Amino acid sequence: MADGPAILFRRFARGIVAGMDEAPALVETYRGGVAAWECDAFGHLNIAFYVERFADAALDFLERGAPGRRWRTLALDTFYDRELRAGEGLAIRSGLVSADENSVLLAHEASATASGERMTRVEHVLAPVAGDLSRALLPAPVAWERFPAPSLPAGEGRIPAGRNRVKPWEAAEGSLALLGFVHRFSDACLHVIEAIGMTDSYRRSANRGFATFETRLRMIERAAVGEGVVITSGVVAVGTSSLRMLHRLRATGDNRLLAQFYQAGVHFDLASRRSAPWPQSLRDEARSLAIATD
Repeated sequence: MADGPAILFRRFARGIVAGMDEAPALVETYRGGVAAWECDAFGHLNIAFYVERFADAALDFLERGAPGRRWRTLALDTFYDRELRAGEGLAIRSGLVSADENSVLLAHEASATASGERMTRVEHVLAPVAGDLSRALLPAPVAWERFPAPSLPAGEGRIPAGRNRVKPWEAAEGSLALLGFVHRFSDACLHVIEAIGMTDSYRRSANRGFATFETRLRMIERAAVGEGVVITSGVVAVGTSSLRMLHRLRATGDNRLLAQFYQAGVHFDLASRRSAPWPQSLRDEARSLAIATD
């Protein structure tokens, strides 16, 4: 590979990086822009369209070392350092952090093309749809500081935040595709903020929105075309201006857990584009909807 020495996967899996004095740099895997129709009601890029771009970046990167394979996302952790708005250009650079015979962990960084400012950081776990990686040729790992793991409650949220069925056009490999999961979780966020009192009328009168700064997606089971799905959500924690929530997507038929999505964001002043303190009434309501820790 032109971007750095490649080594056989089985050698890399034992941590042997032959001929390398230092870790290689991230390589560009995506370049594009933000369209107005991809932005949410609060004026910034919807989280589902972030995911779409990182999925493209991952496939571009993996095609270089493991061509011809199909991949599925197992986990996607994202820190949104700065909001992306319509008309902005962005570029993504990616690299391999670690791997074993069944999955890879990639790092992505998205930057504004005009300023070069880093906007988003991602850790992305993927697995091949069929087979393993024993014969894949992968690059040496990049230097990357791992994200700390959040502490999440075991209990279920009490906010009904979604109920529908998997449509054929949402499917890949016969089951709900990554974007279908994330679009549902994006909608679930609206149900949570409405449940604590951040209704449409409140948002309009106070000129407030909600800006996400962290998400953690875990893909657990597949959802077949035609299968019914339901989301329940709840509050993990509320701060002066922050709100942390947890969404769980289950199958309506057998209640099996399909995916989990942790989301943290802030009460957002749409005029100044900065966080703003929660009114006490909304903060109190959010605390009443906290998920049990046992």
